[in-house]
Amino acid sequence: MCESFWAELISLLPQLLVTFSGVFLAFLFDRLIDWNNRKRNKKNLLRDLHDELKEIRGKLRGQVFLLYPDIWDSAISSGQIRLLTSEQVTKLATVYRFIKGTDYEAMRVRDAKEDSERESNVRTLNRLRELLIAHKSRESNCRKRIDAILQEKWWN
Repeated sequence: MCESFWAELISLLPQLLVTFSGVFLAFLFDRLIDWNNRKRNKKNLLRDLHDELKEIRGKLRGQVFLLYPDIWDSAISSGQIRLLTSEQVTKLATVYRFIKGTDYEAMRVRDAKEDSERESNVRTLNRLRELLIAHKSRESNCRKRIDAILQEKWWN
């Protein structure tokens, strides 16, 4: 009885090896496809963020444009941000926080401008002038931060 068991096991060995090899190769190909997709998605995300930062930098010319970091917000809400390294996320988050602060200031300047158009007195005009000066300085700092991050080697 023991001899027949071993004989059958030995006769099944080639089939078992083929089956396990096929399953192993299937898992290997699946991992390879996932790795390739993640790599492509990361490259696309970095390209889109780079383009968005260049577009935002182009709007920072002292004309109080509102800035819309849609791609950054989308990457966070969709979970694509996990494709990036922690260093990339940290640096990008710092710049985008500054961009959102600049955008908030732009809204305050626009509100002050509307106020000064409605009621043209010294107080509202001084407030508008102070906000414009502060906003111009913030735009300059924001542009410098964007320029610095666009110089990072991981964009390519």
